[in-house]
Amino acid sequence: MLLTAAAAALAAAPAAASGVGPERSTAPLPTACTSEGAADVDASFARWARLLRDRGSLSGDELGRRAEAVIADAFAVDAMAEWILGDRWGRTHPYDRGRFHDALVRAIRGEILPFFAGAEVLPMLRPADEPWSPDDGTVDARYWLVAGDWQDWFTLRLMNGPDGHCRIFDVKRGDRSLIRRLDDRVDRLIDDYSFEYMVAQVGDYEAVVLEDFEDDDEGSLPRGWTWRDGDNDKNKPYRVRVEDGNHYLEATDEGESVILGREIRWNLDEYPYLSFRVRVHRIPEGGDERDDRKVDSAAGLYITYKKKVFGKIPESVKYVWSSTLPVGTAVRREGIGRPWQVVFATGKDRLGEWRTFVFDLRQAYRDTFGGDPPSKPLGIGILSDANSLHSQAYADYDDIRVLRVAPPGVTSGVREKVPPIKR
Repeated sequence: MLLTAAAAALAAAPAAASGVGPERSTAPLPTACTSEGAADVDASFARWARLLRDRGSLSGDELGRRAEAVIADAFAVDAMAEWILGDRWGRTHPYDRGRFHDALVRAIRGEILPFFAGAEVLPMLRPADEPWSPDDGTVDARYWLVAGDWQDWFTLRLMNGPDGHCRIFDVKRGDRSLIRRLDDRVDRLIDDYSFEYMVAQVGDYEAVVLEDFEDDDEGSLPRGWTWRDGDNDKNKPYRVRVEDGNHYLEATDEGESVILGREIRWNLDEYPYLSFRVRVHRIPEGGDERDDRKVDSAAGLYITYKKKVFGKIPESVKYVWSSTLPVGTAVRREGIGRPWQVVFATGKDRLGEWRTFVFDLRQAYRDTFGGDPPSKPLGIGILSDANSLHSQAYADYDDIRVLRVAPPGVTSGVREKVPPIKR
């Protein structure tokens, strides 16, 4: 039997109240569509049908991209996003709103496309012979999907978009609702994880963007990053820069030694591989991560797995560009809360060049602290420092992500654990 997207996708969803109104957000919804808006619904379905008729000649990726374009135009995605995030919407940066918008489009595609794409006979869309029912800025319009002797009904909740055309705000069948299904998914994720992870899960992305600095103004400190209280009065030698339209973080440490940190939580079991880009310009001459008197690194990226002893003592792995130690060296200096430092690059080779590195974070924890890591890391940190040697450490950072799947040959980065130098 051919199932409609509404029937099939919503049949597995938990029952929810069918009324979806503007109470989730303080902003009013746009005005409801009138029955003349049926032409907009018909036009959107016609685009959808044309796409599905052509699906045999399209790759899976191309079919997905074109389906997302139709959905972005047919659905009131911004209004749906605002309703789902509720009070969080007003606190969400416009760049992050855009990322959530795109993730919702992918989520709607995932709910709808498989059912239509698998149908042998494409159904026809027919409006029910019923008046439209306006309700607080939206209007409910019942439709039938018909294929031969089979038919099934569903309700579209419609609203006017900014351009005055009718857009779909919800798809309902009985007491089951597409927007409620998406809302439940977001609520389950955002209570336990960070916004970035929620976006990746809703959009079913292969990577979580922990930080790419694209939402920061040139010349500013990056939004959402903090430092230790003891560094409040220090110069923060970090600024967001823009090069060929790409935002990145520039570090120009000349002895300040300020760690920038950001709390961010994701599921390490699902996204266990760290990927980041770095470009080093100057290394602190003679730096040696084994030695308290020389412990300077051109670039360093922390992963904090957990905090022990009443949440005060961190367990972190810090990937460093060393001045002198071989790649693969892992060392932990004596002292409470010291990170394991793992050398990912060394010396002056390829200075001034963007390089990408990928590491297995679960294995990194096993190879350093031992045992299995917690499934929900606490955050990341950045440090370029040259204070011990009164030197300079200049580096750029960008595209800090965690991946579902790693390229072949990815390891923890640990080749040899060495002892610290004791004096």
